Amino acid sequence: MTAQREAPPLLLLRACSAREVVQRHLAHLRGRFESAGWRVVAGTNEGHVGRSVIACVDDPWLEPLPEQLAALAEASAGPRWRVPGVLGLDGPQGWHPRVAPASRLEYERVAVGRPGGSRPRVLTGAWPGVAVAPADAAEPLLRRGWPPTGGEVVLVPWVRMFRYHDPAAHARLELDPFIPDTARAILDVGCGAGLLGGRHRRPGRIVIGIEPDWELARSAAARLDAVIPAAAAVALSALAPRFDCIVFADVLEHMVDPVAALAGAASLLTADGTIVVSLPNAAWIPILTALTAGRWDPTVAGVQARDHLFFTTPISFGAIAAEAGLEVVRSLPLAAPASWRQRLCAGALAAVFGTSHETLLAAQFVAVLRRR
Repeated sequence: MTAQREAPPLLLLRACSAREVVQRHLAHLRGRFESAGWRVVAGTNEGHVGRSVIACVDDPWLEPLPEQLAALAEASAGPRWRVPGVLGLDGPQGWHPRVAPASRLEYERVAVGRPGGSRPRVLTGAWPGVAVAPADAAEPLLRRGWPPTGGEVVLVPWVRMFRYHDPAAHARLELDPFIPDTARAILDVGCGAGLLGGRHRRPGRIVIGIEPDWELARSAAARLDAVIPAAAAVALSALAPRFDCIVFADVLEHMVDPVAALAGAASLLTADGTIVVSLPNAAWIPILTALTAGRWDPTVAGVQARDHLFFTTPISFGAIAAEAGLEVVRSLPLAAPASWRQRLCAGALAAVFGTSHETLLAAQFVAVLRRR
């Protein structure tokens, strides 16, 4: 008599948005779990509970690792959902709010710790976006509804997960000093939900957005004077030269031809107009240290976001701007929190290669451009 083979672990994957970046990340999660031996079912919880562990994910900005879910499944905490410590829940758990994992290498090092000392505790009124349970416990839990309610969630303290913020839901306050007060017409390319441009609307000034994602364009339309729901190349070619300031807030890295986009924007500037660009810094020290370890791992967001097509540094960007007929009149690195090891490494590399210590500690940089 042959022994019955244990069913593979099951992942229930839910889509909460039609946005392309969300769908691409969910497809990534599916591939990652299937390659680790999981069975993946999308969109429903019914009829799929077998004999093995079941996992549910419905937060598009989580990057769970199979090692984390395996550790959660093995935790003994009674017939409840096991969840990791996640930034945003109550209490001192998960990642420090201001120090996100900058690379997959860094994430893997601290995602699953040693399960000694601290005991799981029941959470009330908190939902982390991902949970696992053995099938015999998951079936009745799923019948009670999803997501879990308070009292059905147990925190496993030695498993930690970082929740990224929606890249389109940032107000981008750090760019305010670079947008001229005298600008009467502003164009926000890749405006997202319009949080940046909406703050700069005022009497005597118009703010127009370009956003190819229809879901985001609808949100931006309530905040801006007008939104063009089209790709940047199409929209830029259809506009007249009237803008005092054009903003690319973390947009160029998503484009196949950023030089063409900059050149198109330059043609729309008034005589004294400026272009404000923010970009991720490929020379950020956590990325460099991961590369020295032989790693380049796409992430949900950040410098290595999987939907980035273009990478540059503050120094190299000057030559790229020149190709578009522009010159950099101001450039500022935006420093990110760094550990003492990262600061020490950045200092050593700066001394050896003659680069700027501040540049290596900057996750992003801002450049102000004018026509040459």
